[in-house]
Amino acid sequence: MKTTPTIGSCIRARRRHWLVEQTSATEADPELIEVVCIDDDAQGQAQTLIPACEIDFKRVDDEAWKSLGRKAPSDPHAFSLFLQTLQWGTATSADQALFQAPFRAGIEISPYQLVPLAKALDLPRVNLMIADDVGLGKTIEAALVMRELMLRRRLDFFVVAAPASMTLQWKEELASKFGISAEIVDRDFVADMRAKRGFAYNPWNSTSGYIISHTLLREPAYTDGLQAVLGDLRARSMLILDEAHHVAPSHGDAYGLDTQLTRAVRDLAARFEHRLFLTATPHNGHSNSFSALLEMLDPRRFTRGIDVSREEHEPVMVRRLKTDLRELTNTPFPKRVVEPISLKDTASECHELQVSDKLVEFLASADIHHRSAIRLQQRLMSCVHAFTLTLEKELEALGEADRKKASDLLEFSKSVRLKTDAKTRRLAEWVKANMGSGATWNGRRLIVFTEFADTLEWLRKQLLQQLDLSEDDDRIACFTGSSSLDERALLKSRFNSDPAADPLRILLCTDAAREGINLQHHCYDLFHFDLPWNPSRLEQRNGRIDRRLQPMPEVHCRYFVYENRESDRILDALVRKTERINRELGEIGPVIAETLQKRLEENGLIGVTGKQLEADLTSESYLEAERQKEELRLSPDRDRRRKLLVEELATVERRLEQSRKQKAISQDSLQGVLLNAVERVAPSGLRKCDSYSDHDVFEIDAENVSFRSGDWGPVFDEMRTRPRKSGETEAEYKANVRPKKVSFYPIKDGDRLDTSVEQLHIEHRLVKRLLSQFNAQGFRSRLERTSILQTKGAQPRCVLLGRLSLYAKGAASLHSEIVPITASINTASVTPLKDEGRTAREVLRELADAVEESVLASEDIQTAFRARAVDDAQALRPLLHDRAEIIEASAREDLSKIADAHSVSLRKLLEGQKSALRREIEKPEAEVQMALDLRTSDDIEQRKQDEEHWRRRLTRIDEEIAREPEDVRRMYEIVARRLEPVGLVYLLPEGFRL
Repeated sequence: MKTTPTIGSCIRARRRHWLVEQTSATEADPELIEVVCIDDDAQGQAQTLIPACEIDFKRVDDEAWKSLGRKAPSDPHAFSLFLQTLQWGTATSADQALFQAPFRAGIEISPYQLVPLAKALDLPRVNLMIADDVGLGKTIEAALVMRELMLRRRLDFFVVAAPASMTLQWKEELASKFGISAEIVDRDFVADMRAKRGFAYNPWNSTSGYIISHTLLREPAYTDGLQAVLGDLRARSMLILDEAHHVAPSHGDAYGLDTQLTRAVRDLAARFEHRLFLTATPHNGHSNSFSALLEMLDPRRFTRGIDVSREEHEPVMVRRLKTDLRELTNTPFPKRVVEPISLKDTASECHELQVSDKLVEFLASADIHHRSAIRLQQRLMSCVHAFTLTLEKELEALGEADRKKASDLLEFSKSVRLKTDAKTRRLAEWVKANMGSGATWNGRRLIVFTEFADTLEWLRKQLLQQLDLSEDDDRIACFTGSSSLDERALLKSRFNSDPAADPLRILLCTDAAREGINLQHHCYDLFHFDLPWNPSRLEQRNGRIDRRLQPMPEVHCRYFVYENRESDRILDALVRKTERINRELGEIGPVIAETLQKRLEENGLIGVTGKQLEADLTSESYLEAERQKEELRLSPDRDRRRKLLVEELATVERRLEQSRKQKAISQDSLQGVLLNAVERVAPSGLRKCDSYSDHDVFEIDAENVSFRSGDWGPVFDEMRTRPRKSGETEAEYKANVRPKKVSFYPIKDGDRLDTSVEQLHIEHRLVKRLLSQFNAQGFRSRLERTSILQTKGAQPRCVLLGRLSLYAKGAASLHSEIVPITASINTASVTPLKDEGRTAREVLRELADAVEESVLASEDIQTAFRARAVDDAQALRPLLHDRAEIIEASAREDLSKIADAHSVSLRKLLEGQKSALRREIEKPEAEVQMALDLRTSDDIEQRKQDEEHWRRRLTRIDEEIAREPEDVRRMYEIVARRLEPVGLVYLLPEGFRL
């Protein structure tokens, strides 16, 4: 008959380890236990068990104490490795200032990237907007927050929503740098899940991490299943919304209007406990739209339609500019050089200028719709070919007389549209002079942006001809909105690879590539073949190479200017003036960007209005007025902003150094453990490369017999040097594309990161897989957690190692720690020793040093001490429990303080929101109308919907004030503890005799 375990004990059943949370038994019912899984791959899953009916049911706690000394002792090296893996496996939520994630990732840590993490740990629920400048590494900052919350067991389910072009990059970055696996939700994924598990299966139940495009967020076919998984609110879940400005309501004449994406994200976001929003442009200049975005981020703190002050959003927003970081820190950022390429051709020499002159004449005399006129101007600023295709489409909307005039213009443009224009000739000349042509090329790479796909395809053909390349030459590639996700991933991989290994040199891009894509590894030159009319989009384009980890000290962003075309002079003035504002303020904000874009789209570049815009852009008074307005919006107190940045960085650096002392994982130690694990799990699975000198680099033998099980396939697939090509079979892909080489250090060629070598870290999937098999195959079978060693010490002693784990409801680990108990060895027993003020960490470090200098004891000594190991451990068990109780009491106190602070903070937020809602609802209608000047029916209707939303919110808020602070408090409440023996080591003096 099986004995029912007590609450808090650990049992093994169904090949997993479970924590007992509740027991019940009546005369009518069998004994039942409520258990929650504590294994990493199923952590938090709940079950109800009947112990008497389970086939394989054991109380692990009792079994662990009885098994010490049962098998052959561990050799010193193996036990040293085991000791390190034990320490790496601990984490805590009791120390709010402790950083743990940075030491478990494959990144170079810059202190500024830890500020979001520091802010996140201070929030009761992690609702944070990371609004850093383009190229500062928002993905890395978000992933650090995610990994920290996972370590603290505050996160076990997440969804990343990003533009379609960035989904694969998110998957790669999370996997390689943080060991976080995620599935991309698209049509193929859903079809695959249903083919494998049935049509009724919900794909959102298949794993714990997902990535989905913004486009699919609007499709109920994809989000209904997610809503079912989330329910009204899923605990320990997080939404990461990249490029969050896309979700903000579009601005109407006076009020923000909800888009389909706004409504979809608002409904989904409310179902997650935590939210991270990432954007380089958080504020579009419309306070209502900004407050709506913040409400989606944190509905307990913000309410749409109620203005948000800097003091209110500062606790949940992180905003740093490259200019500030470049001046105030030693973080390496490149200098950006934006320079025009002047074209002095005249109309008699240049057919595109002749078309421009004819367009000016046509627009001056024709009755054409304003938007059509603007489209024609934009296309002609790109190339004559794109202009011709657009003009053909516009003919039908014209009157008969104007159609005749347009036909004449069309015939002329058709006759010259396939000719090479001056921009293309100069671009080809630059490429020949700096990169190569024909069969001879150097390693330099180039990005060329154009706004239109028609221009891109025309330009590709022109460059092939100008550079003496064949039609199928792969030195030129195209990145457009119609490129599939696999094609985009392959292009990005090729463009960032070593130029010696891939011939791709020129990447032609539409604005589909302007957001988020990292293209800086081997490229520091960028051309704008045409200029966007919104300066913010120009900044996003430049950000593809002007970003963190750009190895070159300077990046060059060039654009073309026809000196004899008025419209070019206007756009040139636009670029020069906005770049100046960028230098002076640190950014070109959306207010001035949209103001200038609106003027361009309302007035165009031709005629009187064009001349006025050019005069304004070259006017110091106009520029200064716009600059002052922008400065007032961006930073009312620039000095205050910079002072705050300096203070934040100083605080973070102190916390980082303190955390490093407690949690830093030596890369040498990790390498030693992993190489030992490989030799035990897959001998010769890693082969050292001879061509690297600074740090060891290894090749993976994916064909090793020990790696042939199906479980290893996905691990290696994530590490292959390029994505799978369209039409390439899986067998061909694996045969042709090997996994990347690996190292435990970042490998660089000069200042450039070698992307062909993947850095291993403690959370890397390969590392976790090897360590898991190392522990399973080693310490549970051939090795034992008891080691009898002879060392240089004068007195025989032993150390019992226990692991204390403290759990919240749902087996969420709040604290885990290795507890050492040191004792002297007598003839038949042990006597505990005082630690004399040493901390557990110091005792463990001394133990590790002693083990490293030890040798395995003789066979007769091993036999004798193996026989007494269980009795010695039991003799020290009471002291281990006493020490654990002291640690637990301290952790309880720390957790209670955190719970109180977070609970009080949340209550204060909710009560403040309640007061703000009442004030807004009670405002007289006339006052609202005067303040907002609502005129259109859309604005009025949206305002009515917002007011109704306030009233509904007010009816729920009292219940939230009563419930939610207590929910937060319970997150930090210890409901179960587990104390288990994990190792016993005897350290005997050299020459010891029985």
